[in-house]
Amino acid sequence: MCTTDKQVTMVSLDEAAEELSTTGLRLLMLIREGTLEGHEGKGGWHVTRQSLERLKVGGGAPPVQQKGCASSCTASRCGCK
Repeated sequence: MCTTDKQVTMVSLDEAAEELSTTGLRLLMLIREGTLEGHEGKGGWHVTRQSLERLKVGGGAPPVQQKGCASSCTASRCGCK
């Protein structure tokens, strides 16, 4: 976590993804659509603590993306068939 000169606390993309139980790619998509405020700088992408907390409070935290079975899956133990 870092703080800019304007007293805006920034959180690394990896830390934010861990807090929200999602992936960095999902957070980049949220930044792109304007749901989350983030910036790319030295050391990679960071999001503002304020926008992260706003997302958490609003109940809009993105779900964990789990890999599903391929359409060609024939295993019965995974539950897809």
